[in-house]
Amino acid sequence: MEHFFEAIKRIAERNPLGFTVDLTTLKKVTGGISVAYLETQDSFGDEGLKRVLEHALMHEKKVGGWFDEESGSFYFDSIRIFTNLDEAKKFGHKNKQIAIFDITNLRLIKL
Repeated sequence: MEHFFEAIKRIAERNPLGFTVDLTTLKKVTGGISVAYLETQDSFGDEGLKRVLEHALMHEKKVGGWFDEESGSFYFDSIRIFTNLDEAKKFGHKNKQIAIFDITNLRLIKL
């Protein structure tokens, strides 16, 4: 776990606006639609990242990070990647998300 924690911290530092990474390879996810799990919502700081990593390692093994300009905080999420927009939206609504992110086209999709 410590290995992942340090690796994600470095990735976040190098990508201050946001990132999506696959924990199995520690490489960026470059396509698909990213949707966060409700269980890791509002996760920030070291404790938030640890909670996200625990969840991600038991689920999809994908982690996203993004900077919220309103709060000035960097958030982490355990995420699931979709290729179908309708399925992504359905999962987003089920997980009480206000938006999902289309990685392929680099666009935020409000729900």
